[in-house]
Amino acid sequence: VFIIDEINRGEVAKIFGELFYCIDPGYRGEKGRIATQYQNLVTSGEFQKGFFIPENVYIIGTMNDIDRSVESMDFAFRRRFSWIEVKSIDTVGMLDPKYDDNGELIAGLETDLADEAKRRMKNLNAEISKIEDLNDAYHIGASYFLKLKNYGGDSGKLWDYHIKGILQEYLRGNPKAQ
Repeated sequence: VFIIDEINRGEVAKIFGELFYCIDPGYRGEKGRIATQYQNLVTSGEFQKGFFIPENVYIIGTMNDIDRSVESMDFAFRRRFSWIEVKSIDTVGMLDPKYDDNGELIAGLETDLADEAKRRMKNLNAEISKIEDLNDAYHIGASYFLKLKNYGGDSGKLWDYHIKGILQEYLRGNPKAQ
């Protein structure tokens, strides 16, 4: 499994190079074998006659679809991947506390803090949805609220250091939202 975070920020041709077509399901495995520009450096082994992407290799690319630095996505890129949207509401379970066998918190937030974070996340996202030109793609997800652990549950610090700035970026250049 290869995980490429924010895959849309890179140039697909530079990330995959000559292998781009090999990630297509129809060209996976030995039937998609190609000789790369560096083929002469391979002197033995399975890839001596060319390189291929085995059928059991999975490539997961994450992306933020509201990233203003990326305007469009190549159709060839879209064809080679499945697309699954993860909305902020889908992440709310990340806030639930998870404990190890010794009762130590290993993930999420303590119950009271998790409940408060969920309430604030819901209310904040409801307000974001009321702003013209913003929709649920702009909602704030649970990963922001998990930062409450770093601030001893101080939501003021979370607001000042993380949420306020992202909201200002959302609203910058939007005279209707000022």
